[in-house]
Amino acid sequence: MSARLLEIVRKRRFLVALAAEQRAELAVQAAAVRQSLAFADLALRGYRYLKSHPVGVAIVVAAALVAIGPGKLLRVGYRSGLIVMAALRLIKIFRRLR
Repeated sequence: MSARLLEIVRKRRFLVALAAEQRAELAVQAAAVRQSLAFADLALRGYRYLKSHPVGVAIVVAAALVAIGPGKLLRVGYRSGLIVMAALRLIKIFRRLR
């Protein structure tokens, strides 16, 4: 083969290897973004559900206020938020173990 063809073949092999490396890096970055978007999607679905059922939400909040009082309701809400965050972390850990 001529020197020109050898140079083209060498450059092509280099570019193919570079593309494979960049593809692997992109896959790692996309996985992190996918997890973030999954949480955002979950939050959006929850928001849409609550928005589509306002009477049910109002009834639940009113019943909770009557049953346990506003101060305790805020404390329980804060703790349940922490529990939800802990559960989401555990789910993420178990998914990584698969």
